[in-house]
Amino acid sequence: MSAKGFSLNMRTISDHMDYILVCTKCGRENADPAFRCSRCASILEVEFNYKGKKPKIKAGRGIKRYSDFLPAAPFSLGEGNTGIKKSTIKENNILFKVETGNPTGTFKDRGSAVEIAKAFELDAESVVCASTGNMGLSVAHYARKAGIKCTIFISGGANKNKIKKIMNEKASVKKVKGDFNTALRLAERFAVKNNAFVCGDYHYRKEGQKTVAFELIEQLTKHEPDRIFIPVGNATLFSGMYKGLNEFKMFGMIKRMPALIAVQSERCGPLVSAYADKKHITYVRPKTEADAIAVGYPTFGNEALEAIRKTKGDAIAVSEAEIKDAVVELEEQGIYAELGGGTGYAGFLKYAAENGGKKSSSVVVVTGNNEGIFKEKQA
Repeated sequence: MSAKGFSLNMRTISDHMDYILVCTKCGRENADPAFRCSRCASILEVEFNYKGKKPKIKAGRGIKRYSDFLPAAPFSLGEGNTGIKKSTIKENNILFKVETGNPTGTFKDRGSAVEIAKAFELDAESVVCASTGNMGLSVAHYARKAGIKCTIFISGGANKNKIKKIMNEKASVKKVKGDFNTALRLAERFAVKNNAFVCGDYHYRKEGQKTVAFELIEQLTKHEPDRIFIPVGNATLFSGMYKGLNEFKMFGMIKRMPALIAVQSERCGPLVSAYADKKHITYVRPKTEADAIAVGYPTFGNEALEAIRKTKGDAIAVSEAEIKDAVVELEEQGIYAELGGGTGYAGFLKYAAENGGKKSSSVVVVTGNNEGIFKEKQA
């Protein structure tokens, strides 16, 4: 039992798989609680030292099963173990990995479970996070359960229903005049000034979110699909799944890498533009209604570009109308998604139409439903 009045049931630091935090740009090694490189301010990567050890998947349920692949034993609230469902449309040879069954309704909970565990391990008294809505709610929920103070900087275009939910988690909400990237800068400044642990689209969240890939491969009985379609905002899930699949391949749990397909709205597609033009990612002003993926400059954009190229994947832009139609079609199949959550399916439909409906196995990640529209049906 901890001093904060709850049992985290975590391993000690010495029990963790050895790892270091390495800058993705200059290669400098950084120490906790760094959230960016101390030399060049670039993002960090968790680099494990397996020392000849093969991590094992544990018995049980949820992402705690993958603790050997993670930098901290998750502070679990029942995230993971999300369903996989076959499309009811005969022409679509696809499966849906449905992340709406997580505690706050999205895949974000996987990352929050690892981040809050790490914050607790480092004796952080408070956490701070920038968000468009879903991640803020997830972090606020996990922080409240862990007894840690939480501050959320939220972008101006965030869904009002999501803001209300975050406030209900007793988090301090700072509304920002600007988009996600503005909120991100303010949250990082707040962290430095107030000695708060930074949650959000950083290295520890990526570790938690890579478990979507682990779980998917297990559900397919270790048979990798040809393609995986993933909605992209900050590209943390996209790059995280790439990392997870690479780790499974390293240890012989899959034989080949699926092609990873990034899907963004035409009204906020910096990754798609960079991939098409073979250039670096540049900022675009988000104008999409799919608030969960309304990110003008994805934090893990360069890592996502690498993942697309190395898996011979693709980056697809879909219209707002195509996203809405996809969400309706998902509902007709018994899957309730918000706009951002259904964007991957819109990408699949566009890809299939343009590629003559080739017979191959595909998985669409439905990342979540947190708009409250279908919550009652989903329950």
